[in-house]
Amino acid sequence: MKRTKALFVKQFTLNPKFITNDIDLLRTEYDVTTDNVRTSKGISTIFALVKQYFYLLFNIWKFKFVFIWFADYHSFLPVLFAKVFGKKSIICAGGYECTYIPEVNCGVFTNATLKKRARNFCAAFSLKHCSLILPVDESLIENVNTYIYSDTPGKEPLHDGIKHFIPGIKTAFETLHLGYDPEIFKMLPGVQKERSIISAGLIINDDEFRRKGFDLLVEAAKIMTDVKFVLVGLNDEFYEKLSALKLPNLHLDKIVSYERLIEEYSKAKVFAQISMFEGMPSTICEAMMCGCVPVGSNVNGLPKIVDGCGYLIKEKDVNDLCSTLLIALNSIPELEIKAREHIMNIFSIEQRKSKLLKIIDQLLRK
Repeated sequence: MKRTKALFVKQFTLNPKFITNDIDLLRTEYDVTTDNVRTSKGISTIFALVKQYFYLLFNIWKFKFVFIWFADYHSFLPVLFAKVFGKKSIICAGGYECTYIPEVNCGVFTNATLKKRARNFCAAFSLKHCSLILPVDESLIENVNTYIYSDTPGKEPLHDGIKHFIPGIKTAFETLHLGYDPEIFKMLPGVQKERSIISAGLIINDDEFRRKGFDLLVEAAKIMTDVKFVLVGLNDEFYEKLSALKLPNLHLDKIVSYERLIEEYSKAKVFAQISMFEGMPSTICEAMMCGCVPVGSNVNGLPKIVDGCGYLIKEKDVNDLCSTLLIALNSIPELEIKAREHIMNIFSIEQRKSKLLKIIDQLLRK
């Protein structure tokens, strides 16, 4: 029997497990072709979009639907062609297309420069004209972030979410949480938990360093000198910069393989996700699957992730962070088991697969 054809669109450089998982999930039911768009910097973005234009012009007729991860430059043409040629288009919203935080240059909803205005237009058009938006957390639809400016007296909380930036948007939303494979993310046998705290993220510049809360964790490491801190995902600049601090309890890693990451998760007692903004961060869920007790900031999907098996930081304060990390370090071993079970129960890969395939089937039947 001939299978329905689907086009899966993503940015070329983005290959986290949650995106490659969706490719595999869709391939269980559909004939999936991937379109990896090289929207990097400068003129290369224009060339990539011209190439994408001609690809869609000659190939869109083959596909029943288009599935896109994130709304950005790369989503504009697929949504436009899908609309013109009567195809369905779905956008998975993960975070940055749902906010704008000028202090850390995070998000697409700004017209500060011509390039940013173009990016804003592409993302907003895509979200307004696609058939369905699948945010990974309800907070990406509409949200009030009380944590981000908690250290700035008198400053109002951050209002964000797609509906905040695109008032009156008529596109349908359906929240679809990410899913995690318990056979991949699990504590390695024979590994003992250490008195250590780990955090991981792709730290490519100062904005991401601060957005992910790595600056606070470095300050905490200076105070909690008897605790091992592990920071993973640093680019060369920040690896050298933090190495120069010569903190004996601060252990640094650049980008590592999933195998190495799982090894580090298995050793750490606590995983800290002290971000200013997140959608539904995967690293903390993957770490919890490996038996880490979570400590997270009170933003977006983190309260749901941490609920009942970890601790939340409600204000951006290093002393509050240190006391909370200490509580997590001294928590009973049963909490490590509970953290894994929590993610398995509410964010399983099978749940995402079942719901995703059902959503697409219903959309195609309309």
